[in-house]
Amino acid sequence: MTRAEAPTTEVPDSRSETGRRRPFEGLLAAAQFLTRVPVPGGAYPLERGLIWFPAVGLLLGGALALADLGLRWLQVSSLLESTVVVVLLLGLSGALHADGLMDTCDAVFSHASPERRLEIMRDPRTGAFGVVGLVCVVLLKVAALDSLPSAARPALVWLAPGLGRWAIVLLATVFPYGRVSGLGAPLKAVASPRNLMIASVLPLVACAVVGPIGILGGVLAALVALGLGKWLMRLLPGLTGDCYGAGCEVVEAVVWLGGALVLPRLAL
Repeated sequence: MTRAEAPTTEVPDSRSETGRRRPFEGLLAAAQFLTRVPVPGGAYPLERGLIWFPAVGLLLGGALALADLGLRWLQVSSLLESTVVVVLLLGLSGALHADGLMDTCDAVFSHASPERRLEIMRDPRTGAFGVVGLVCVVLLKVAALDSLPSAARPALVWLAPGLGRWAIVLLATVFPYGRVSGLGAPLKAVASPRNLMIASVLPLVACAVVGPIGILGGVLAALVALGLGKWLMRLLPGLTGDCYGAGCEVVEAVVWLGGALVLPRLAL
């Protein structure tokens, strides 16, 4: 059973003895769920972290961009540099979204009823569809990063993880949830249009700072997430936490792929 689909359980109250919430509790909740980075203060309620998902993604992207610059300073090959960045992102996130991608691929590419596909998602075993799906996305990420022009590479390395985690908020807001319970259920419960607007502020600013290619990345992220959600709804009774993770992985790959395909042509 994955973090994305584990049954909801009662978590300790993360408020202080005075009953007040700790500063940046939502950010800590998002970081605790989305990363393997140690977070002080015990367990935090997941639903308080939804609007902070893009912020955590941009923090992850910043770490990747710094690592990428360090590898470039060491003058390692571009292919090795790109591979290390993709593997580092998997490590920092605990492969949470990769696991969701595999479970989603196993479910939606099977010849089964919508209800049976939900059962397949809960199976802890990974099938051929899941392995092939993850390998394809990882290869696309590595190849796209390796093809990015040097000048735009740091900005897109930074931006893509933020847009991927913003896509989770978008999917949770727009599409119905497919289960009565699950660790994605608290996200769906607080995924309102208002919270989506709040969560979108930082990614919009980030896209504007990056410039035209950042705006293109933001548009691609929205279109791909909505298109993926609509397609999944044809195959499932509703989306799940695994679907949210799959959306994150696909959006990251598309943002880097879009930059790799568009930027060389703009330079001509």
